[in-house]
Amino acid sequence: MWPYVIISGVVYSGSILSVLDRRTSVLSWTVLASFAIALSAFIGFRFEVGKDWIQYNYIFKLITELPFVEAMDFTDVGYSFVNWLAFQLGFGISAVFFFCAVVLVVGLMMFAALTPYPWLAMAIAMPHIVTIMAMDHIRQTTTLGFILIGLALLARDRVWAFMGCIVLGALFHRTGIMCLVFGLFLVQKNRLLLYPAVLGISAILMKFLLADQIGVYFLRYVETSAGSRGALIRLLLNALPAVGFLIYGKYANLPEKLDKVMRAMAWSAVISLMVLPLLPSAVIIDRIGKYFLPVQILFFPLLVSLLHGYALRFIATSLLCAYLFLTQFYWLYTSELADYWVPYKMTQF
Repeated sequence: MWPYVIISGVVYSGSILSVLDRRTSVLSWTVLASFAIALSAFIGFRFEVGKDWIQYNYIFKLITELPFVEAMDFTDVGYSFVNWLAFQLGFGISAVFFFCAVVLVVGLMMFAALTPYPWLAMAIAMPHIVTIMAMDHIRQTTTLGFILIGLALLARDRVWAFMGCIVLGALFHRTGIMCLVFGLFLVQKNRLLLYPAVLGISAILMKFLLADQIGVYFLRYVETSAGSRGALIRLLLNALPAVGFLIYGKYANLPEKLDKVMRAMAWSAVISLMVLPLLPSAVIIDRIGKYFLPVQILFFPLLVSLLHGYALRFIATSLLCAYLFLTQFYWLYTSELADYWVPYKMTQF
């Protein structure tokens, strides 16, 4: 348990201290970058941590035994290629995990840099994205990492880079291609022509990436009436900051295109919660809802920045970090899946 306490304690402490000064100093960025390296190693070099750790090792073993073409078709092509390349270079599954961890952490860092308090943005990601998703849902976490990188590039007005990151992310988890729909909100000229074009391209890519998996997803998530532990709570915790962002997002002074996409994500998070009772399975909407997590990463640092006075910001951040810490470790202590996470072990080189 102590490794989780140490790595989380660093980011929570950094969050509380950082709100005492609105300016992010060079020293602060240096420490944050050092933390990012440590976090990448913490996620990437874990050993027998996460419910699907054995499954991903099995995938790695099978891919290394298949011809290249068959290996690329075994699972999502991006993830298959990283496994194949790691083996060709003489590395093991830890290299795959580390690559995926770096993508996520780089995405978190780039996106956190858009917020008033980057340390706090990183802290928001610790309980669910880092502790649970990154340790278990490796492919979807990598997809989320690419989406975060894309959002950071969109803040620099690089629309096609944003769209490219979504496509790249979808190569690791095909459901990520659905985020291409957010490209509709970036169309400014010739909308009568471009809307159908964007929808058409999205439909083609979705068909290409999802066609052979629709039946599998339907069987797994609908016909079996599969549930998702805590789906309602996760969607609620996503929707609440989304509502807050829709109200106070104007104070974030985001670049216009990024603001449009973030508002679309916020509305998507709210709608996801509303349609949950209408769906035969919670898993589908719960999985898609993970792509809307950037909203809460952005909202809470914004909320703290709107508070007047260092003392009030310090108190609010301390309470928020205490809540994050308690929820994170409550899960690690009480979840029926916690035995897959505790004790934390690192790969021996």
